[in-house]
Amino acid sequence: MKYYLYIFIVFTLVACQIEDKNAPAPDEAYIKYYGELTTHEASDIEIVYDDNGEPEGFVVFGTQLSENGDRDFFVLRTNLDGVIEESVSFGFADTLDILDSEGNLIDGGDGMPDDWTRDGNVDTIRAEETGGQIHFVSDFGDGTSGYAIIGTSSITINAIGISDWKWMSYSFLNRNLQPILVNNRPINYLRDRSDDEFLDFVGNDIIQLNTRGFLMVGGREEDRGGGDSDFDNLFVRLNLTDGIVFEQTQGIPGDDEEDILKRAFQKANGNLVMIGNSNTPSFRGESGGINGTNVFYLETDINGTPSNSAAYGLADARPDGQGGVYNEIVSDVIKTPTGYCVVGTSNTSFNEQFAFIMNLSNSGVYLNGSNHQFSTYNPDNNTLQSLGNGVTQTVGNNLVMLGEYLSFNTGSLSRGGEGMFVKFNQGSVPINGAESYFGLADGNDAIVDAVTLPDGKIVAVANVDFGGGVKLLSIIKLNDDGSLD
Repeated sequence: MKYYLYIFIVFTLVACQIEDKNAPAPDEAYIKYYGELTTHEASDIEIVYDDNGEPEGFVVFGTQLSENGDRDFFVLRTNLDGVIEESVSFGFADTLDILDSEGNLIDGGDGMPDDWTRDGNVDTIRAEETGGQIHFVSDFGDGTSGYAIIGTSSITINAIGISDWKWMSYSFLNRNLQPILVNNRPINYLRDRSDDEFLDFVGNDIIQLNTRGFLMVGGREEDRGGGDSDFDNLFVRLNLTDGIVFEQTQGIPGDDEEDILKRAFQKANGNLVMIGNSNTPSFRGESGGINGTNVFYLETDINGTPSNSAAYGLADARPDGQGGVYNEIVSDVIKTPTGYCVVGTSNTSFNEQFAFIMNLSNSGVYLNGSNHQFSTYNPDNNTLQSLGNGVTQTVGNNLVMLGEYLSFNTGSLSRGGEGMFVKFNQGSVPINGAESYFGLADGNDAIVDAVTLPDGKIVAVANVDFGGGVKLLSIIKLNDDGSLD
């Protein structure tokens, strides 16, 4: 595990918004940057709470480019003013017991490089980490608190011709960002190697259950035969003492039918709710039933037995009625008083991309949804494309979608990719005067996610492109209409 001192760098960031005279007072708003002169990419931000349940700061999870050129996980913790308190970087640990298809031990778990080919030479293993989610854990069961993280490690072993072999990776940290060892390892992995096949696992979310165990969700590649494969929904329940309780997959039989879970929740009755995207036909029947990839809702009991599922897509919103298939790819989901709010990106059959928002009930019934095709910044047409990355709920129960405008060309202004902030009501309708963009004039910038403080302030995390291979992460504290002033 490696520790880095992050530096605070001051640059000028353009923040533009539609003025709202009724917006909250602009006190304590800020934009801050963190990182070294290399690439950093955030994937999640969470509020850190003290022992009394009051917010005391933020924790950001993502990756940074390491000294050897690989991406490592990193975690950054700040106070409420954005001042750094702790930061840590860590990655793939070569301390695994791995068996080949005949049950022979390849890795002795001694932390030393391994001879995968058994030719007497050490084989180099490299890993590229991709950040998923981080969650604050109030009690690990022994009275201590900390964090649970999940992501994906892409493994390359040149000696056997393997590259981009994806492992679901997860870890637990205490409040000081020190690892909590599980099976004597700081990072644990789910992976599949059987009959010389190297099938992928993807990790997207991890939550603590009311049993003090954990639920992890993502996707697992399944071999459908004939050289074809696709992903099925993967959900894994585990605890820190006994390990994995169950590991289950659910998906559509058939090749090229991708099913991947993105977020997980637990109901008061103990049932598990998992939401992602699937090629399951939409229950709404849009586009004549040929509707591609859709938002997928799956509910199971605590033992992983399915009890309810549904899939929903969005119809083409073009005023010219050209039609077309919209493929919804989920990025984030939050729990709301009425159910669940889902955001992501619709990939259209016209080779366009538009952020979307969708609301489901507590039992997974479609309530409403819309594509963000008609931005305030481009009111005359739908050419301003966007990606939906994250979502948070305001204290007034409105919804804020965070993301990126692709190639921010509005006719009067031309910039690179810009961070996006759009507020919607509970009916998935944009609220006038609450759409903003953030970023530098050049490069591609994106807001990844945000949280809402009890005082109504929105705190977002963004990836800012300074050019020359340098990306820094930024924490932005805003009013709930997306304004800094």
